[in-house]
Amino acid sequence: MTKGIRANQKAGADYFLQPVTAKQRQYEAMRAYIVEGVPAAEVAARFGLATSTIYSLSRELRAGHLEFFTAVKRGPKRAPKRDAVRDRVIQLRKQNYSVYDIQEALRIEGVSVSHTVIYQILQEEGFTRLPRRSGDERPSLPRPEQAELADVRQLDWKKFASFETEGGGLFLFVPTLVEWGIEGWIRRAGLPGSQMIPALQSVLSLLSLKLTGRERISHVMDVCADPGFALFAGINALPKTTALSTYSYRITRDMTASILASYTGALTRSGLLPGESFNLDFHAIPHRGEEAMLDKNYISRRSRSEQSVLAFLVQDNDSHVLCYANATVRKDDAAHEILRFVDYWKETRGTLPPHLVFDSKLTTYDVLDRLDKLDILFITLRRRGPAIVRDLRQLPASAWTGMKLSGYGRRYRNVHYTERPVSLKDVKNPLRQIAVRGLGREEPTLFLTNDYEIKPVDLVDRYARRMLIENSIAENIGFFHLDALSSAIAIQVDFDMMLTLTANALYRRLAWKLERFERSQPKQIFRRFLNAPARVTVTDKEVRVRIRRMAHHPILLASEILDVTPSVPWWGGRRLHVEIR
Repeated sequence: MTKGIRANQKAGADYFLQPVTAKQRQYEAMRAYIVEGVPAAEVAARFGLATSTIYSLSRELRAGHLEFFTAVKRGPKRAPKRDAVRDRVIQLRKQNYSVYDIQEALRIEGVSVSHTVIYQILQEEGFTRLPRRSGDERPSLPRPEQAELADVRQLDWKKFASFETEGGGLFLFVPTLVEWGIEGWIRRAGLPGSQMIPALQSVLSLLSLKLTGRERISHVMDVCADPGFALFAGINALPKTTALSTYSYRITRDMTASILASYTGALTRSGLLPGESFNLDFHAIPHRGEEAMLDKNYISRRSRSEQSVLAFLVQDNDSHVLCYANATVRKDDAAHEILRFVDYWKETRGTLPPHLVFDSKLTTYDVLDRLDKLDILFITLRRRGPAIVRDLRQLPASAWTGMKLSGYGRRYRNVHYTERPVSLKDVKNPLRQIAVRGLGREEPTLFLTNDYEIKPVDLVDRYARRMLIENSIAENIGFFHLDALSSAIAIQVDFDMMLTLTANALYRRLAWKLERFERSQPKQIFRRFLNAPARVTVTDKEVRVRIRRMAHHPILLASEILDVTPSVPWWGGRRLHVEIR
């Protein structure tokens, strides 16, 4: 373009003079060559094209083979599917049909349409929402069968004479529940109940959902018609969502603590609770409902603080069973929860817990001093302050001693340590500090303990096994849905956690008897051994459960679990027989 034209150009001319896309560059080149009469060589230089390309484009344009502007295709101005059902939708609404009633009626007529489309048609035609209708006013469409009302007084054993159930694996837990005396737990705790649904039946119904991995109480509707679940709980039919979800409204922390004491006693008698050393930790259970009066706690999986229920958990180091829980912890008093566990253990077992292992954030130095005065051995971590790190860096190489950690598959095995006694604020006696470098962190890890007898290599290995409680928490989240709680009332969460602990211990007890599956997670045990249908026959004297064969059932047969035939109190003394067929 000439200098004179450039002098007269207006803002935005660069869009035309310096085209970006290939199509626009070709268009501007053809306009300059054909309309303005600019020579082909000059056009080619201006738009970065070859002269031969200018001639080729002009031939294509004159032949009608070159198209720069594509016509926009307009969408349909009508909705054929909506228009096809419009008259029928209006007709059904005039007959007092709701949106979902209309959808079901159309489905029966062979027409599939979403309720959103139906709602849009009704809005376009000026229809308002239907008022609440009585049962007589509703159209007579096929509806789900109404489930039987839960009432233990209506329990008819003849109805259970012979049936198929998807919950065959549930009955493998019955012998342990009888052995542990769960009836006595509930009686001593004074749990609430009614004539229709006694406390035992409510607890067993909730427990059946935990044992089969149901995520929420509302999922009871998936199995409320299965007689196997009802028989497990000793009632004519499982209570429904409202009854189960509101059951904990009358439960206090004292009741849950009583069940916890009975649970601990049962674990001790079963050999599941040696009680020699314990792992302790906090877990924040997030609240996903509306705004609630809850503390904000750090959620590690989300890397942020959220409203949550703070739960304190204790695990036996040898059996990996969770033996204590409290979900009524206040954030401002969380540091003293470890002392409450000490009091609980002394009250239930008659002795102080001999050995505790926990993270540095679990408690304060003042509490460490009180544990030391009680002669309770502990291992914890110390936070790395700038001054401590600086002092460790200034130590000569001779101050560090090499050691090799044991453990198959350990990534960091060859490490170095140095130790010395340290005096801490609020702690009367000096504690033993062992600094270990080479554990995968840039700075050394600091261990604190009042145990002067333990070897450094054993101390590091023992603290590493504290991670087992985190694995156990993850296991409870994974199968028992520990985090699937929406209640903002800590006591309700506390009771749900007690049920989770019981279900987890039942799985742990079962797994210990299965060769090569002793340490397997509940999800794997359920999938390989328990998730099987069964044929159940009931007589006046026995309940016989024939579970359908699965690939891993030979291990179950060899375990002698099926040899136990207890007399079940909530079955009127009927004896349980479980078979694999």
